[in-house]
Amino acid sequence: MMTTFLILGPFVFVWAVAALFYALGRRRARQTRLDEITFARSVRQRLVPSVFSRPRTWLAVRSRNPEDVARSMGLGDLRPCACAEALAETDAGRLFVSPPVNGWVMILGGALPDPSEDIDVCYRFLADMSGRLGHVQYFHGNPALGHHAWAKLIERKVARAYAWTGETAWNEGKPTLAEEKTGMCCFDYLAAGDDDSYQQWETVGANVDRLPVLASIWSVDPVVFEDPAMRMKPGWAGRLPVRRSEMN
Repeated sequence: MMTTFLILGPFVFVWAVAALFYALGRRRARQTRLDEITFARSVRQRLVPSVFSRPRTWLAVRSRNPEDVARSMGLGDLRPCACAEALAETDAGRLFVSPPVNGWVMILGGALPDPSEDIDVCYRFLADMSGRLGHVQYFHGNPALGHHAWAKLIERKVARAYAWTGETAWNEGKPTLAEEKTGMCCFDYLAAGDDDSYQQWETVGANVDRLPVLASIWSVDPVVFEDPAMRMKPGWAGRLPVRRSEMN
């Protein structure tokens, strides 16, 4: 018996190890395939317009504390608010500060600046928010007009910013690797070309479509709000303080 065990033991051990590696390989292959399917669905979701997952303008702040973000912004009339309630909000004067997502807090609402209205106001707002909050990212995309913008500011310093509002209104910093990988195309200031040219509008439209993908690489894509569980999580809603110049 002992002789038989000594002879067959190594073969049994080898076969057991081979079977283990085979099982692990199949499991890894299934997981890889699942990851590919999940990523493909995520990309499709990013490229399909949605009322809830595609706010026109949003901020992403590196933080895990939405209440601290809301108070640091100086928001007044603060109250807890579920994502679903905030996304259905019709009051354009209110801002919603989301629960944290992978270390980021998003800020949504009609009170965020539009780069096509005044790019200087947009810059001052972002610089002020970055001074208060640290790392702030700004995204804006208007499919109807093709206007779009993205910016990253850290401690009031512009790491990267680009805005197109019928012409290039802001182009600061070196294009990031994420922009290159996403296929974003930026026009220089006073770039020559026909504003009505098909090629220009094709580029503009592609930038707007790809904006959420860029956001997902830089920080987080608002597509997360399509998750029913995420929509029930609480954040904070409030109003920006009214500046004295706006009251006069």
